[in-house]
Amino acid sequence: MSEIDVTVSLIALNQIDDLKRLLPTLIEAVAPVSAEILLVINRSKDGTEEYVRRYFPLVDMVDNQQVSGYGENHNINLNRAKGRFFLIMNSDMTVSPAAIKGLKEYMEKHSEVGIVSPLVFNEDGSIQGLNKRHPTILDLFLRRFVPGRWRHLFQKRLDYYEMRDLGYENECEVPFLSGAFMFCRTDVIRTIGGFDPRFFLYFEDADLCRRVQKTHTTMFYPIEGAVHFWARAAHKRWKFSWIFIKSAFKYFNRWGYQWF
Repeated sequence: MSEIDVTVSLIALNQIDDLKRLLPTLIEAVAPVSAEILLVINRSKDGTEEYVRRYFPLVDMVDNQQVSGYGENHNINLNRAKGRFFLIMNSDMTVSPAAIKGLKEYMEKHSEVGIVSPLVFNEDGSIQGLNKRHPTILDLFLRRFVPGRWRHLFQKRLDYYEMRDLGYENECEVPFLSGAFMFCRTDVIRTIGGFDPRFFLYFEDADLCRRVQKTHTTMFYPIEGAVHFWARAAHKRWKFSWIFIKSAFKYFNRWGYQWF
């Protein structure tokens, strides 16, 4: 058995300010467990490497100068991970002190679970709706293209997609967990080959969940996990909207088109 409990996988693409906010909280959160923190610096030119080396020398960094997507960068860390559990997370977060220990203990009690995700909050303290049902064409259209002033007309459907009808108070099985914070069994993720690198950004997490679900469950556990300073890039820039659309087609081509 590995001597390391948890491998934390991070990516930085010119995100030094995010890391300055995240790493102090992450160091505190991993203190109760045996952990390693792996960081892929992807084409960064903002001094990230120098900053991390100076202030957080325990973080194990590799430099990736290739144009690589979210999943592909996390796969670099997966290939060198030593932990029994593999925590995939965004860098634009802060982590709750008890989150990693609590998720490790949960996974040790539930061998049937392949991935678990905790509560994730917005900066204002509200719950981010990261638990989702399998995506449909309707859900994606409503989320991406309906103007804000009309969204209230479809709020019931939007809430259904984010599983708000079930609420975020109780443990439950979730079809689509967000790649922003996924606590995984390393051996399970390795067995299926990690993320599919054909998804540059978006839907790599939905695809990963469906492949894990062939052998294990994907669960939500309502422990306080993280605050996510979500940029929602696909909603703000057409470049990311186009990447989103292309990834959606790849997802539906693999798993079938569900319209509503």
